[in-house]
Amino acid sequence: MEGSGEFTRSPARTAFGRGFDRVLDAGAWIGCLCIAFQVVTVSLEVVARYLFGISFGWVTSINEWSLVVLTFAGVAWLQRDDGHTSDDSMVRMFPAWVRPAGQVVGHVLAIATCLVLIWYGTKVTLDNYRSGAYDFFKMKEVPVFWIYAVIPLGSLLWLIQILRGILVRGLWQPVVSETPEL
Repeated sequence: MEGSGEFTRSPARTAFGRGFDRVLDAGAWIGCLCIAFQVVTVSLEVVARYLFGISFGWVTSINEWSLVVLTFAGVAWLQRDDGHTSDDSMVRMFPAWVRPAGQVVGHVLAIATCLVLIWYGTKVTLDNYRSGAYDFFKMKEVPVFWIYAVIPLGSLLWLIQILRGILVRGLWQPVVSETPEL
């Protein structure tokens, strides 16, 4: 899953950067496995219910949790490969000399979002770990802190990737080149 983003082509990549990229690639593969798992299990659930009247109670629970894993395992990889969508229609209304400020605001909001997710996700994860909480409505056998632990970990990787982007591109540079308005 070697990406096409600026980081995979940058000659200034360090050993840390290459190792970090491998972690991001692993997260992307985990996300791919989650999607494949969801397709297979939901399809089997539908076929089994339709043909045999059988329903597997764990399919919905595991698929709900895998959506969280998919999101936070792949978010930093997607950031590295410039896969996040953005709407710059408001920024384009401003004069060209003001537009770089939109990039700064975007970076600040992204960093603030990551910090909130890391802080609150860690708090919730530790609270659930300490209390020994289980998700009694879904799967009683799985401690729920394992599900929540993905949130601060994925958000930390995302924050590191945002900071890498700022270091490589600079605070004021747009992620993609300006495209003409249609």
